[in-house]
Amino acid sequence: MPFEGVDEKLGAFVPVEFSDVKEGFVVSNFDKTKAYVFQENAISLSRLPTETPKCYSKEVYLDKAEKFITQIQENGLSKAIFSRVKSHPSEKNTDEVFEALQKKYPSAFVYLISSDFFGTWIGATPETLITCDGDKGETVALAGTKKTHDNSTWGEKEKFEQQFVTDFIESQLESLSLKSISKDGPKDRVAGPVKHLETNFEFSMKGVEPIVIADKLHPTPAVSGLPRKEAIELINSIEDHDRSLYAGCIGIVGEQTKLFVNLRCAQYLDQEYFLYLGGGFTKDSESMKEWEETENKSRTLLDILENS
Repeated sequence: MPFEGVDEKLGAFVPVEFSDVKEGFVVSNFDKTKAYVFQENAISLSRLPTETPKCYSKEVYLDKAEKFITQIQENGLSKAIFSRVKSHPSEKNTDEVFEALQKKYPSAFVYLISSDFFGTWIGATPETLITCDGDKGETVALAGTKKTHDNSTWGEKEKFEQQFVTDFIESQLESLSLKSISKDGPKDRVAGPVKHLETNFEFSMKGVEPIVIADKLHPTPAVSGLPRKEAIELINSIEDHDRSLYAGCIGIVGEQTKLFVNLRCAQYLDQEYFLYLGGGFTKDSESMKEWEETENKSRTLLDILENS
């Protein structure tokens, strides 16, 4: 967890319905159709083959991105997220990478998990979905990306993108009749080699279960788009790869809930890291700039993998 020590546990993940999770370490895929809770000292009874993720060349990405933008324009979507997978062969084992990530990104949620259901994944995500402690709940709207040392003013695209996410979260919280909702932002949030625009929310739980709030918020427009249903349909029609755990939920549910959106992550398979990278598209997006944004986001993990 951010600014905390490392927990190491042995056991197994078991399939559950996301909305039924009451406590424990949980991870889900992007659309929450698959979710797993960790059981300490359990033994996995499943042996599922792990398929090699599909990676786009730059040429294929740019072609698909143009189609993505056209569909956004024709269907009047405010925003949608298009993602890709980037492969990076490496002799570094996952333990080494985990240790380097948690040292370099102390403010991120850094994890290394493995299961016969979904393979081995590692990541350092900067994005909180919700944190809850007693009656107090918090969440964050995080969107827009540029390099950390870029001191230019934020563009209209990034500001609109962040506002979409902020408005969505506020409306979802209000729909649950949560009380004392307050927000602070937008402001800069540095996440390693890139920075984002961030708005923080605080609210009173008033007896609402944390998983109910998480289920309502996720997938946020930061990883899907707006309107959410149409954005997800567009994603499914253009993306060829399975997002799997990328952009899903991951973290702890319980008396103190800390759930994150699984970004800046990679799947490890046969001495190769498959990085999952996404970008927020609007009707005014430029495919080459979106490619460059995913390249910038890849540095969170590549800076570790390439550092001897």
